Amino acid sequence: MTNVTWSWTTLKRLQSTDLTAEKFWSAATVWNAKPHLLIKHLMGAERLVSESLAGEYGDVLASVAATDLPPAAWVGDPVETFRRLGLTVGEDIQAEVWKLFTKKPVDWNDYFRLSVFDRPNNTAVFYDCTPKKNGDHIKYAYGVNFVDDWLELRLAMPSNQTMDDKKTLHWMTDIFFPKIFNWAINDKGSKPTISSLSHVCVQMYCHLYSRLKEKYAKSLMNVWTEVTDPKKYIHKDIATATYLMLLWGDTKPSFVDMGCGNGLLVHVLNSEGYNGVGLDVRSRKMWAQYPKSTVLKVTSVDPSSSDCKFPQADWIIGNHSDELSPWVPVIATRSNYNCKFFLLPCCPFEFNGSRYQRVDSSLSQYHDYLKYLEKTSSNVLKFNVKTDRLRIPSTKRTCIIGWSKNYLPQEVDQVVQDVEKFASSKFNENVQFVPRPSEERVRNCTKLDKDLLRSVVDTVADVLINSSGGWKCRVTLGELAKQIGEERLKKLKKECGGLQTLLKNHRYIFVVEKGSVGFRKPVKGCGKVWKKHKCWFYHNYPDKCPLNEDECCNIH
Repeated sequence: MTNVTWSWTTLKRLQSTDLTAEKFWSAATVWNAKPHLLIKHLMGAERLVSESLAGEYGDVLASVAATDLPPAAWVGDPVETFRRLGLTVGEDIQAEVWKLFTKKPVDWNDYFRLSVFDRPNNTAVFYDCTPKKNGDHIKYAYGVNFVDDWLELRLAMPSNQTMDDKKTLHWMTDIFFPKIFNWAINDKGSKPTISSLSHVCVQMYCHLYSRLKEKYAKSLMNVWTEVTDPKKYIHKDIATATYLMLLWGDTKPSFVDMGCGNGLLVHVLNSEGYNGVGLDVRSRKMWAQYPKSTVLKVTSVDPSSSDCKFPQADWIIGNHSDELSPWVPVIATRSNYNCKFFLLPCCPFEFNGSRYQRVDSSLSQYHDYLKYLEKTSSNVLKFNVKTDRLRIPSTKRTCIIGWSKNYLPQEVDQVVQDVEKFASSKFNENVQFVPRPSEERVRNCTKLDKDLLRSVVDTVADVLINSSGGWKCRVTLGELAKQIGEERLKKLKKECGGLQTLLKNHRYIFVVEKGSVGFRKPVKGCGKVWKKHKCWFYHNYPDKCPLNEDECCNIH
């Protein structure tokens, strides 16, 4: 093993009086354990070893960089690997080796990172210790250290090498470092948060999610009939199915999905051999695209009734089930002693169908609602509860799992009676649970009187045309509201979205962003539909359409 001399260069510095050593280490810990928060192609990380060593962090870098060890060395016996590198146990620095998992099945077992922490000197150093297959590997490490209100980004390279990779330098200085600084300023690491995928193996999750996505995503994209974004909802339900399958392990439990919506979660689970059914008050267009093996039923359930139970079910699922969410644990209690539940709450509803009213003003309504459901499930319904965060494209991704009962089988009847009393206490004498209607009213401004719609569009267009700035002109929604008038605004508000929704529905004319409105300038090749509609700008805008007729997707 040859010695490698490292040369350190300061790339960037940021200062703040809010910085402290404690906040610095909190931010460094976030990056160390959760690289997927910044690198989107990563799914997670697993720590292979954490060892206290003697010497300086430069010694560790020199030893590791001098020998390109195969990944099997870190996986097999990381501690022995340190010994082979000539590193001895001590109390000076902390060295950790992490295996990083990518979302795609590429080099899962070959991606490793070495993290070295010098706490007395407030320095954290990171080194990619993965040998490159082509052998063309520029060795470098990057470090962040905190000194006297300053956060400093430093680059280390062997003395005989230079960093010419502009993409890597840009990532370190303009993406990684500002994010670390922001985490430290906002003390992200000290905030109590629920870890993601804490009850399943991250590596197994990566493998299974990739397999299910490869198997289902593309074919579902091609037949998607819902108005919702397929990229979001298809991947969301595939990820949820992945989590449930790993949570269930080698068993094949039966399930009931309450308020199953588009039925995609049920479809994936049924297709993977799980016996279950999805229930909803109305069918969706997407249901017709599934095979007969996907079991979906149109039914209106009254969860407040003691007869609402499923004795044969092993799990009750509430996947963004809205009004049914607080009832999912109750239904699981009624169904049978061994029945468990999985609840992924979204909109906060009470037992009587009204909106949940926040109790703890220090929390957001969503987090207060989670706390309410968790306490109710644990203290009243007597479940042993676990919480976790899913990796799904949604801000509402915390799940509550009723894993088991904390009472004996012979106590079931008494507990069920207590649960029914609790549920009844949530209703007034004149209040009954009312399920959603089977026909959902369209409330997105598409049902507006055509003359009203046209007059509002014309008013907004006139305001923009008469303002200076041309295509770059922007007018606030507040200013437009004054021009439109209170009477027309009231009619718009009855359609749920109001003025902003109407303008977004006319995205071929307007762009709405950050509370302001402007014209959306036509661009070549931006239209999905070709020559189906008249070009609004050619026929209405003073300077006509900026595109030639053969370039514009609409008719001149």
